[in-house]
Amino acid sequence: LLKGEGSLPVNIKFCFEGQEEIGSPQIPGFLAKHKELFACDLAVSADGGQWSNSEGILLVALRGICGLQIDVKGAKTDLHSGMYGGSIRNPAHVLAELLTSMHDANGRITIAGFYDDVVDLTPEERAAIARVPFDEELYLDDLGLEATFGEAGFTTRERVWARPTLEVNGMWSGFQGEGVKTVLANEAHAKITCRLVSHQRPGKIVELVTAHVAKHTPPGLTVTVSPQQTSGKPYTVPADHWGNAVVADVLREVYGSEPYHVRSGGSIPITGVFLDELGVYTVSFGFGLDDEGFHAPNEFFRLSSFVKGQAAYCQLLKRFAKG
Repeated sequence: LLKGEGSLPVNIKFCFEGQEEIGSPQIPGFLAKHKELFACDLAVSADGGQWSNSEGILLVALRGICGLQIDVKGAKTDLHSGMYGGSIRNPAHVLAELLTSMHDANGRITIAGFYDDVVDLTPEERAAIARVPFDEELYLDDLGLEATFGEAGFTTRERVWARPTLEVNGMWSGFQGEGVKTVLANEAHAKITCRLVSHQRPGKIVELVTAHVAKHTPPGLTVTVSPQQTSGKPYTVPADHWGNAVVADVLREVYGSEPYHVRSGGSIPITGVFLDELGVYTVSFGFGLDDEGFHAPNEFFRLSSFVKGQAAYCQLLKRFAKG
């Protein structure tokens, strides 16, 4: 636009944020101190995608996130499993029991108070999710699995887009090399992240998980729960917000069809920070595609999408100028 027309139709500020993958821990404090620098009417995020090369999406919600680590400690050193096994608690067993206690057999989280701030989807919201194409057989085939699993009463898409989760990201304890070593480990550890929705808040969820662990910890061991830096509130932007209305108009021009109203199971913490600190919503306007290997060693972005995106952003800025 600057090269071809000499000026921009609206004023623009750029924010390149490098902490998104770790929960943007310093962003809230930084934005709070520099509100005038970031002041704006709307934020536009390029961290988004297309439904396909020929179909656009309107992103209306992102899940929040919190992370924590559980450390179980027993004896002062690793022990011989033949000499001590069966006479004291095994930290690895206790950790496995603690983690198992956090879900019921149907995948519902059993931590007291975990769902207190979750707002049920409206019939209209469920209908909007159902409108988005989803082939469960293809979904499973891509994953190399035979069946889905999750909280009863919800579709697979609803579970991923609009329900909270608690997932174990990693566990370690004792001997992990080849062969056998008859050790009774004195420590066991797990890393957990929770994806949050509606009015759930990271700090409260960490407190609830910590209380659950304390309640279920047997005597004879020390168990600690440590919050991690990863933290972000859930984010929802009204589908009929004026920013979304402009984005939808441009997407109709680009694709020649109505954009799907979608949610994301992932998190972009800065969206909630913009809303809290600046009072502005963020709309998504991106052109990535699902098969481009997000986070993988060979992640890529199609040149055709790069070209399409340039033209579409010019249309978007011009459309914003019309009000």
